[in-house]
Amino acid sequence: MTGGEVTIGEFARRSGLSLKALRLYDARGLLQPVRVDPASGYRYYDPEQLARARTISLLRRLEMPLGAIADVLAEPAGQGHAIRAWWDGRRRELVDRGPELDLVLQSLGAPTGPVHPGHLGVDDVVVRPVEARTVATVRRHVVQEDLVAAFASDVLELRAFLDAAGATYGTEFWVLFHGAVGHDGDGPIETCVPYEGAVVPVGPVVLREEPAQTMAFVPVTAADCRYPQIIGAYVALETWFTTDGRRTAGPTREIYPVPWSDEVVVAHVAQPVA
Repeated sequence: MTGGEVTIGEFARRSGLSLKALRLYDARGLLQPVRVDPASGYRYYDPEQLARARTISLLRRLEMPLGAIADVLAEPAGQGHAIRAWWDGRRRELVDRGPELDLVLQSLGAPTGPVHPGHLGVDDVVVRPVEARTVATVRRHVVQEDLVAAFASDVLELRAFLDAAGATYGTEFWVLFHGAVGHDGDGPIETCVPYEGAVVPVGPVVLREEPAQTMAFVPVTAADCRYPQIIGAYVALETWFTTDGRRTAGPTREIYPVPWSDEVVVAHVAQPVA
């Protein structure tokens, strides 16, 4: 050991960081030892690195990811632009995830938070009969972050199949959720394109009839048609069904009836009513 260097164990004690954390921060280039003994592999640190170590520790207590910490440490002293930008984004994310909190509270039977302008509620639910439709469908398992890309790809595949078969179809399609889709669940989805004409099923494409039924709809505008904002429509629909003992008659679905536009309702979260 030379000069004022200390071992990794002593540096861990002084900084309050674990040996595992120090090795991780070394590997990520956030806090590297001043010297590594070539024979033993022992790491040595300079006590002047304690301020940087404690800064990293404080940022991790804020649950800041290591990549963002690297940006903060790379800034000139006294600026703080990176940490303020990250914190503002974190606060926006928490606000955006309010509908998810409402859904959890709803499942626990607890009162949800205050209603804000634009918040979807039971008054937004529309109930109407829908006619029987013949649909071409495909199923797949998908997690939340891949959901939109997956069903968009399925719609293109189904339309190409119907084009080849000489069938006719419009812009409408819908996605049925046969299981939980989330960050920890990859429940199956079924993408459906209604069509007219004589078609023979090929490969993974299934042809079936969606029966005439009564459906409860929650209209969703383009601004709310993204995750997690769209969860608000699910909360409204779930609340409506739990009122007065109403019962569902099939899986929840997202219906996309028109081409995308920022000015109109572009989707409906819906479920058949028993």
